[in-house]
Amino acid sequence: MELKGKTILITGGTAGIGLEAAKQFLANGATVIITGRNQEKLNAAKRMYPALTAIKSDVTNKEDAWSLFNQIRELGGIDILYNNAGVVSPSLNLGLENDKHLEGAMYEMNVNYLGVIQLNNLFMEMLKSRKEGAIINTTSILSLVPSVIEPTYSASKVALHFYIESLRKHLQFLKSNVKVFELLPPVVATEMTANRDNKKMSPENLVKALISGLKKDKYIIRVGDSKLLYFINRLSPKIAFGLVNQNRPKI
Repeated sequence: MELKGKTILITGGTAGIGLEAAKQFLANGATVIITGRNQEKLNAAKRMYPALTAIKSDVTNKEDAWSLFNQIRELGGIDILYNNAGVVSPSLNLGLENDKHLEGAMYEMNVNYLGVIQLNNLFMEMLKSRKEGAIINTTSILSLVPSVIEPTYSASKVALHFYIESLRKHLQFLKSNVKVFELLPPVVATEMTANRDNKKMSPENLVKALISGLKKDKYIIRVGDSKLLYFINRLSPKIAFGLVNQNRPKI
């Protein structure tokens, strides 16, 4: 897939993987639009990379989604939708019996899964109209093997993974030119993982791998430990589960 000359919309583009993706897509000759819920962070990203277009939008809010769609249409549309926004609820680390468990689970599912479907549905016809349209989705190493301290985050990413596979096959059946990519990061050094002691990949190296995969039309892009864990899980799910949860608390 060619990135030069494409217009790309990145959700969750104010920090971490999203902001690094914006930087590298710009360097590859793309026009980049980012969204986020925090106007100050959007302003900071714009100051850092003046070529960006920054739009405040919440992927879970229907009115925001429609407003975003209309603004994008007025700007001339997009070729690529990158569903990168994602959250993990800290309350879940306290255990399944926590009173906030259901609230946190709904929050994760709305952002990590349902918000993706909402934007895909809105932008699908626009993407189909492009010569080379695409949807990129960030899932997780935990879509391969669940974490016992992040159960519903893991579940939201598994849901997204199966949805992506089904969407890709559906579009292929319809002979659509829209390509559907899935990025499976390992643990990445972002604000979300700041309190973890795990080995972490830099956002820069992750996005380099993403762009390499996009250019090769590699629809499933496993990076670093995600690639290794995929093969271990095929051989021994028990060992793979132990590797992901080796530092888990006793429950």
